[in-house]
Amino acid sequence: MGLLQDRTAARRWYRLVSRLYDPLVGETFWPASLQRAVLSEFGLRSDAHVLDVGCGTGATSRQLGGRAGTVDALDHSRPQLAQAREAAADVRYVRGDAAHLPYASETFDAVVSVGAVIFFPDPEAALAEARRVTRPGGRLLVAGFNRTRVPSWNPMENWAALANEALFHTADEREARENALAAGWHGVETHVAGPVWHPRLVRVTTAEKRADSQSSPTTNVSG
Repeated sequence: MGLLQDRTAARRWYRLVSRLYDPLVGETFWPASLQRAVLSEFGLRSDAHVLDVGCGTGATSRQLGGRAGTVDALDHSRPQLAQAREAAADVRYVRGDAAHLPYASETFDAVVSVGAVIFFPDPEAALAEARRVTRPGGRLLVAGFNRTRVPSWNPMENWAALANEALFHTADEREARENALAAGWHGVETHVAGPVWHPRLVRVTTAEKRADSQSSPTTNVSG
């Protein structure tokens, strides 16, 4: 478990970096160009009701605003939410926990989470909650840090791999797929993406909630 997967440590981290998050952290690890590409591949109906989990300063929510009908967004950090509200008044921002979403079941057409799963103490629980609030036939997109091997020919990749393993939740293809399946999602697909300096930094996972299934999540995982 990474050091910043602890809720208290994560809150302190965001208090320290909130004002500098977008130009330093956001544009380094989750640049707008990467988010546009990921969301374009995902595809959303223009009338979709979408939830952005772990919205931070609202960069993803703002991207979603031009692609979906209605956007709700949730984060546990007050400083991050304050900045998000300043930047996008048309998004409904709420403070809350990804593992205990304050929404009724089957509320959203899609749940999106970019750059937040790396802080979740229990990613599988958060994915199960995302499934609960998604309507049958709805979809999921999660982008977090990809687990890469050390050493690499690229020193920047080596630095990122060591830092990410120490601080955050990371997932390779198998773990990302198994977490989503264990949380009850179907049609799980996963691939890597990333900024120019590290094209394999990000692990993107998409899935769907079966329209004909109301069953509880199962822990019976198959590859």
